[in-house]
Amino acid sequence: MNKRISFAGPSITDKEISYVLDAVQFGWYENYDNYTKKLEKAVSEYIGVNFAIATHCCTQALHLAAAALPLGEDDEVIVADFSWVATAYAVAYTGATCVFADIDPDTWTIDPESIRKAITPKTKAIMLVHTFGHPAEMDEIMAIAKEHDLFVIEDAAPALGAEYKGKKTGSFGNSSCFSFQGAKMAVSGEGGIFLTNDEEYYNRALLLANMGRTDSKAVFWSDSLGYQYTIGNLTAALALAQLERAEDLMKKKRELFQRYYDHLKDIKDIKIVKEKEDCKSNYCYPSILLPKHSREQRDHILYQLKQSNIHARPAFPRMSCFPEFEARFDNPVATMVEEKGISLPSAANMTQEDVDLVCQKLITLL
Repeated sequence: MNKRISFAGPSITDKEISYVLDAVQFGWYENYDNYTKKLEKAVSEYIGVNFAIATHCCTQALHLAAAALPLGEDDEVIVADFSWVATAYAVAYTGATCVFADIDPDTWTIDPESIRKAITPKTKAIMLVHTFGHPAEMDEIMAIAKEHDLFVIEDAAPALGAEYKGKKTGSFGNSSCFSFQGAKMAVSGEGGIFLTNDEEYYNRALLLANMGRTDSKAVFWSDSLGYQYTIGNLTAALALAQLERAEDLMKKKRELFQRYYDHLKDIKDIKIVKEKEDCKSNYCYPSILLPKHSREQRDHILYQLKQSNIHARPAFPRMSCFPEFEARFDNPVATMVEEKGISLPSAANMTQEDVDLVCQKLITLL
């Protein structure tokens, strides 16, 4: 059987093994949260923000970001229509309404002009996504937010290490969230982190993440509704080791992308999602568009790749079409990407020869 070329997967070295073994052996009693604290400090310093809360998963971090603003039933949040549904559900959990905006055809990140069109008197926040590791257009988004007095939440789940004009994604908005889920660049199996520079906002989020516990009247006393969202020490140990290798992990992703680009840049039926000037993508998921192909043809190509043990994936469906939500705008670019987009394999165990094989098979199918 041919080697499985996986869509995603981690690079694990002796560093990860040693941190996890240490956490298993010694990460208890007085050391029960030492790796959690180290992770929060390390991510804060790496991104360049003041406060961090490590969580079981990024969905929880996003929920903390929304709930601690706070958001409620009378509020609207402008959300990129192209993302994993956790982006929108984190808003929906608060009772606020998601208003879905279109995306940029070149980067698949939220379109600032679409944001402007979606603003109403009820708009309270913008939930943007640094899609597949490419930074959103932060200067324009932050200018819109300042003009209309809106909060900005950066869903940076797949964008660890990415930069916009020399500044790390996750350092622009009122808050940001990263993921350590197993398909991301840096992994801990599951895991996420909430970041902010606002101490009051951080304290509200921290209270929510710890079941609203204050011990104000008795041990284990809770003054308000909360959640059990904080990450475990064992998981944090693996995430910390990965975070300390972030630049090397990103270098590998960027090398894989460059190999893809060299093969596919001159294929007329392919449009490659490539970083814009002044942006540095981590290329978590190298992606392409097949503009001349139908959805059925795109799906057939994915099927044939899988038959060859090459595991690519289709682009996300528009969240505005999900039963939980309502579409206010047509969002034609997100529609096109949904129908014609492909994310290519970029697992850490891929070789340059694996990339060659994927490209050769893809070109043959086209």
